[in-house]
Formats: sequence, C-alpha cells, structure tokens
Amino acid sequence: MYKLTEQFTSKSQVGLEAWKSVVNASFDGMGKLAALNLHTARAVAKQGAENFKALSEVRDVAGLKALQKPMAIAAVSQSVAYSRRVYHISNDSSSAVVQVMGSQLSQAGRGAVGVLQAAKENAPPGVTFAMSSGKAMVSSLTSMLGKLSQIAKAPAPVSATPAVKMIAKTA
Repeated sequence: MYKLTEQFTSKSQVGLEAWKSVVNASFDGMGKLAALNLHTARAVAKQGAENFKALSEVRDVAGLKALQKPMAIAAVSQSVAYSRRVYHISNDSSSAVVQVMGSQLSQAGRGAVGVLQAAKENAPPGVTFAMSSGKAMVSSLTSMLGKLSQIAKAPAPVSATPAVKMIAKTA
C-alpha cells in the first residue's frame, strides 16, 4: 500500500515539475515578446518623429520623392527584423514545451513498456495481442514525438533583401 502511494506521489511531483517548466517557458516567451513590442514601439515612434521632421523640411515634389524610397526601405527592414525576432522567440518557447512534453511521453512510454512486460509474464497466453498493440502504440507515440521535435526546429533564416529590392525597384 505504501509503495503504491509513494509511486503516485513521485509521479505527481514529476508531472508538477513538468507543468511548471512549461508554464515558465511560456511566461519567458511572453516576457520576451512584451519587451520586443515595447522596444519596437519606441523605435517606430522615433522613426516617425524623424520622418515627420524630414517631411517638414521638404520644399518641393522632387525632395518628397527622394524621401519616399529610404522611408519605405527602412519600414520594410524594421518589419522584417520584428517578424524574424518574433519567430525566434516563439520557436524557442515551443521548442522548450516540446522538449518537456517529449520527456514526459518518453517516461510514460518506458513505464508502459515495463507494465506490459510485467503483465506478459503473469498474463494468460491469449493476451499477447493486447500487449503487442500496446507496444505498437508506444512506438507510434515515439515517432510522433520525433516528428514534433523536427517541426519545432528552426528553418533557415529568411532574408529581407528581396523585399527591400522590390521596394527599391518600384520607388
């Protein structure tokens, strides 16, 4: 009886630690996003003030046309940099969550295999089909975990130069 209670308590503590890790990773990502948003808002306000100052000094249409291209390029560059940073933050957060969940699934899979092995030794001969189905389920969970970890990996970084070149051509 005490052994069962101890096992339940230890499993509950492991689950609680995993939950805390997921929550901490999520809050860390939200904090990074909030800081990025604040930094971006400041940069946009500063750039807007500089643009307004430059526009107020323009005296003819040629001067206005000369300002159009650099302003557009700066705006696109800032947008791409912001998007790239948001992507990295969300990718880091999801990778941390996938890692914790993968650890939990692998531990559960090892526990399930142990239970199946113990049941196999004490089970009647007709139950082997159920145990092989359980093993197949554990292997499919393992392959699903592998696919999730591949999805969470970051792809090659996206370059902002095509968008900047396109704006430069149209301006």
